[in-house]
Amino acid sequence: MTHEHSGLPDTSYAETPLLGDFMHPEEKQTFVEKSKEYIKAHFTNVDFSKLGPISIGKKGATKGEMVVLGTKGGEAQIFKKDGSGFMKSFTDRFSKTLGPTAEQIIAEDRDTLQEQRQRLAEAEKQQREAEKIAAEREKELLEMEDLKQKTERAQAQIDALQEEQGSNLESEAELSRLKQLKNNHQAEYEEKKKEVAALEKQAKKTKGIKDKVAKAKEKLDEIVKKRNHTEERLNNTKSLDELNRRETELQQQNAEDQAIIDAAEPSPSEIQAAEARVEERNEELARLQTQIAEREEAMPLRERIKEIFKKHGVTVTAIVIAAGVTIGAVVSSITKGLKATGKAMAGGLKEIGDKLSSLLPGLIGQVAHFLFNTAAKAVAFLAEHTWLIILAVVAFLFEKLMKKQR
Repeated sequence: MTHEHSGLPDTSYAETPLLGDFMHPEEKQTFVEKSKEYIKAHFTNVDFSKLGPISIGKKGATKGEMVVLGTKGGEAQIFKKDGSGFMKSFTDRFSKTLGPTAEQIIAEDRDTLQEQRQRLAEAEKQQREAEKIAAEREKELLEMEDLKQKTERAQAQIDALQEEQGSNLESEAELSRLKQLKNNHQAEYEEKKKEVAALEKQAKKTKGIKDKVAKAKEKLDEIVKKRNHTEERLNNTKSLDELNRRETELQQQNAEDQAIIDAAEPSPSEIQAAEARVEERNEELARLQTQIAEREEAMPLRERIKEIFKKHGVTVTAIVIAAGVTIGAVVSSITKGLKATGKAMAGGLKEIGDKLSSLLPGLIGQVAHFLFNTAAKAVAFLAEHTWLIILAVVAFLFEKLMKKQR
């Protein structure tokens, strides 16, 4: 029920204005729910209880269109007839009820995520300090125990010497040495005791830090989950072309930030900010590319191939010119590749494409490089059905040529 180009739900009945009058109530409700889902995707916090009933228009210009019914019988059209989004009159009139757009919420979540990541980083830093303090305290306690044992051994030696030797110069000297050793151990023990007390005082300040880190992580995960859900729901209403444009936009922005990172003398703060932006965009790119791949997987093979050509900006005329130069090499490479694994075949095609791009002049070389690289990517998908690639490309070119001649 999704519009092919805009992503709008197919809820327009302009060509059959009486359809809404004779439609089965359950079917009509299905279209209403589809419209609500689309509105919810673009206005996450919309309050449908205040928006008003959504139905199929029956009056004049709104007949057959999805509308919001007014209390006095009015009808506010929701979607543009060309499928390009919402009517401005609708969004202006119900702006408070609709709330912020999904894009605005995602932007707010992005800022909130950054703040939450900083909180988590600070909490984790405190946790590391607490763990360091705990390790030092444990070390000091072990050393205290060792000093205590050394003091006790020195005292035992003193007692034994006094009982066995009696009083003479030699025994007096040994006793003096042992007593000094015992005093030294006791002094070190008392010093360690003070250090342990100081560490325990520090440890009290970081009490509960593990819970703080856990809560910070839980909050971060909650925000990420909410952001991803809002983003995915919004992207589901967009066409594949819109998703591809967003992918290109993110890659261009990454390239701009990478230039800042690679600049001759960027400040540390500039590098850190640029790296954070790149990391955030890469996360969005990963989610976006997954959605694009899922869309493309659901497309018929012929449409997928057309989408690949369109994505790389290659015209039919350029394909025809390049095909005349490269078709023999393509068929030969694919024929040989059939005897090898799909991976090896893909590598061979890519290598040929790289070489041809440097040998063939201008546009022909670029298209030849595109053809072989595309074939290499397609082989990874159709390693055991290579003939299907040839058939699809030839059929595509033949159909375009026939149309052009007609």
